[in-house]
Amino acid sequence: MRVDSGRSAYLVMLGWHGLMVVAYLVLVYQVSGTGELGDNSPREDMLVFGAYVIAPALVATLLVGLLLLRWLPARSRTSSAVVLGTAAASPALLLAAAVAGLVLR
Repeated sequence: MRVDSGRSAYLVMLGWHGLMVVAYLVLVYQVSGTGELGDNSPREDMLVFGAYVIAPALVATLLVGLLLLRWLPARSRTSSAVVLGTAAASPALLLAAAVAGLVLR
């Protein structure tokens, strides 16, 4: 059974997005869940931030990645699904780097 490289590039891009979601959830559940009385815990704050900021940003980068996957194969000489899928996921990877830079400051 042969999978064409176009579909594989989409799977690579979706894999990168899925990996970022899993990494964010691991980060959320490593944060202490205790807060002061009557206040949100840091874990709840991160979940709310993820729902209202990270999720829409990931959807936007996914849409940009889909556009890149339509544009990149015609413009590049490479036909490797891994290279094309990773290049299409680059906006999401840049978003993750920016968020990590803000969090680790």
